[in-house]
Amino acid sequence: MEAGSGLHATRARLVSLMGPGLDADDLSFHHSASAAFASLLMAWRLPAGARIGVVPSEYGSNMLVLAARALRTAVSLVDLPVDETGVIDVETLDRAGVACADAPGRIGLADLDLVVFPQVPSQRGIVQPAAAIGARCAAEGVPLVLDVAQSLGQVEVRQTAASAYIGTSRKWLCGPRGAGFLAVRKGSVDLLDIAVPSLHSARFDRNDRPVPLPGLARLGIGEAATVSRIGLGQAVTELTDSGPSLVFARIARLAGQGRRLLDGAGGWRVREDPDSPCGIITMQPPPGTDPVAVRDRLYREDRVLTSAIPVERSRDLTGPVLRASAHVYTDPAEFERLAMGLERIAYDR
Repeated sequence: MEAGSGLHATRARLVSLMGPGLDADDLSFHHSASAAFASLLMAWRLPAGARIGVVPSEYGSNMLVLAARALRTAVSLVDLPVDETGVIDVETLDRAGVACADAPGRIGLADLDLVVFPQVPSQRGIVQPAAAIGARCAAEGVPLVLDVAQSLGQVEVRQTAASAYIGTSRKWLCGPRGAGFLAVRKGSVDLLDIAVPSLHSARFDRNDRPVPLPGLARLGIGEAATVSRIGLGQAVTELTDSGPSLVFARIARLAGQGRRLLDGAGGWRVREDPDSPCGIITMQPPPGTDPVAVRDRLYREDRVLTSAIPVERSRDLTGPVLRASAHVYTDPAEFERLAMGLERIAYDR
């Protein structure tokens, strides 16, 4: 009983970090953000010929789910207009709409049946205008699924008005692995079928046909690592007690310092604007440099943890990049060690 009340409190704290109008009963735990995304998108009721608005920076695993869904029901995936950094171009969307292969000319946002994108992609330190797109989708009656796996815990999400959100414990919320979640507004739950029928998500009707359980129970998963959810609850409590706005501001400030220091170090070029309000820093390697080998040396020799991002991560990558993350607990001196490590590795070549 005590664990149950604690998990209810965790759901309430999580939805308080997301869009307005959600309550604890609108959120369901899952195994991971990827599993939650697949469950939600496969359950979303769409007719044959429907159009889903996406972005080129969509995470590779999510893109595979979208492509599979498109094949299953003859759905079209349509790229929203973006600028040179990958940020959705709201002005172009308002003025010219979206280019669509199955329609002459361009179509408007109202001609889409669903919009899906990550507020922050994993392979570039940008923040999508989720509040602006959410407001436009709501005005046109177009559902929006917002992936907050890389944004919740480091940038503001509370002004968005998405129909559904998916996220994870283990990234910017700094919780353990094994806990993901999805939140769906009450008005959108009825748009969902059953992604994976089981005794936790469906029942038989009197004609022995599977029908979904009421509400979010239709996306239920049964067995789970409850201790991971408890750990997520502790992480969210620490964030809310610290003051999310203060945490977000510190992350952005540290990332700005890091970008200015790292740009040009060892011939690596930072790909973001220095003042991007995001803790993710990505760097383009000098010609002939393998980011995987550099990542390994940086950890082995400097105890600096970075990530090598392969081209498979996203359609908008033209080559592998190196990622560094400015978490709230990051010491600015770590960026100095990283810059020195990049310079030393370049010199050794």
